[in-house]
Amino acid sequence: MTEHQHPAAAYRALLPFLPTEVEPDGVTVAEADFAGSCFSAVPFKMARFTVPPGGTSSPDQHAVEEIWVVHSGSGTLVVDGERSPVAPGSVTGFPSRAVHEVFADQGEELVIFSFWWSAPDV
Repeated sequence: MTEHQHPAAAYRALLPFLPTEVEPDGVTVAEADFAGSCFSAVPFKMARFTVPPGGTSSPDQHAVEEIWVVHSGSGTLVVDGERSPVAPGSVTGFPSRAVHEVFADQGEELVIFSFWWSAPDV
């Protein structure tokens, strides 16, 4: 084994996800299982969520800071009342307490990866 190789028992190339949950609005959410991977001490959490065609995520507001990366599909993002189009490759961030939601209003499923962490004390 070279210095750049990892023992197979300690390294998993693929990050596992916890079981998928279905929200009341029809959005499916699967949180990354960092504890079951070689990345057990990351300083953030991550999930993949899917909004069905014509659907929307419920308005969300929380104490954490968050970044979304659009994987596939397109739609409309609303943050604190401001609307923006999103498409594959779009990246957006929300400060703590910003109200945000996304609409899959372009006739296709919208798949987004979300990363969040505790907001710094101000």
